[in-house]
Amino acid sequence: MATNLTVEKRNTDKRSILTELRSKGHFPANLYGYGTKAVALSVDEPEFIKAYREVGKNGVLKLKVDGKDYSVMVQDMQVHPLKNSVTHVDFLAIDLNKETEAEVPVVLTGESVGVKEGGVLQRVLATVNVKALPADFPEQLEASVEELNIGDSLSVKDLPTGKKYEILHEEDEVIASVTPPKLQDEETDEETEEADAEGDAPESSESVADDSQEEEK
Repeated sequence: MATNLTVEKRNTDKRSILTELRSKGHFPANLYGYGTKAVALSVDEPEFIKAYREVGKNGVLKLKVDGKDYSVMVQDMQVHPLKNSVTHVDFLAIDLNKETEAEVPVVLTGESVGVKEGGVLQRVLATVNVKALPADFPEQLEASVEELNIGDSLSVKDLPTGKKYEILHEEDEVIASVTPPKLQDEETDEETEEADAEGDAPESSESVADDSQEEEK
């Protein structure tokens, strides 16, 4: 059963409308895509957060606008960096019977052998592009790093596959790798050598001149 979210059309003529929206606990949004022209919306933030948590990042919402229903996905969401409140959302109207593309989070599980031996896990891809029908997107793709030794890497081909979705990346594209600690140690040594070199540098002519003048006084 689809999760419903009722929204209102937003007046774009008044400059003060955004202040009014936020005073009511709403935020501005836009609807565009399949079967609709671009529409400016006002969305109740608590209701949106509740619905969004139910369906997940790539889930389908049934958006109700003036008595008309639209199947939508959240195309883009902006969040205030300090208040952690939603400031704007783009809703993409979709055809449920047509494949579309979306980013799916990649979750790494376990602790690798290489990390236990002092290596460093380097993350390369946090998400992958996936093609599927709107209702068939996986919420996330998990991959274990437990067997990665120092120098090993995890690639797209190691992600779980399914008949209902397609990962749009080359199979050998790296998701994560375990690098040896020596690389970090070398960088630290270089920084230390540079700092020592700066500390051993002779005084500038200006500072020497200043010292001479002070002695004469």
